[in-house]
Amino acid sequence: MHLPLPKKTVLVLLLLSFAVSALFACEMVFHLSGPDSSNVRVLPGSTIALQQGAEYSLQVEFTEDHRNCTIPPEDTLFLLDGSKWKTSKTNLDLVLLQDIRWEEMSRYLNFCTLSFTADKKGQSVLQIIRDCRKGGYDESFTFLVG
Repeated sequence: MHLPLPKKTVLVLLLLSFAVSALFACEMVFHLSGPDSSNVRVLPGSTIALQQGAEYSLQVEFTEDHRNCTIPPEDTLFLLDGSKWKTSKTNLDLVLLQDIRWEEMSRYLNFCTLSFTADKKGQSVLQIIRDCRKGGYDESFTFLVG
């Protein structure tokens, strides 16, 4: 199949625009520590089984890929079942044990730990959002407490 030149040009431009937008997105890596002292990498979009009553820590490593981010790490939203996750919300299935504090590891690398208890049986969705004009970040995890 031979496409006329204008269609090829449009296709190439579309592919390049997708590649360039991916370069500007934020990158996050997640590790979950549990009551058995395990520490496993967890991928956004995954479903994670938790034990009721157990304490967990989700380590978040945030890398600014585009190197000139104007949005500070503290503006990252952690939404649990659609609401901002805070220590004061003790009625949730997952109870946050301490305020979220970011630590700057280097100019483009930041780290925080979310310590929480799997308080009640059920399903909770944790959504992580960074809203910016360069692609930002919007991913989630589903936690099943049993």
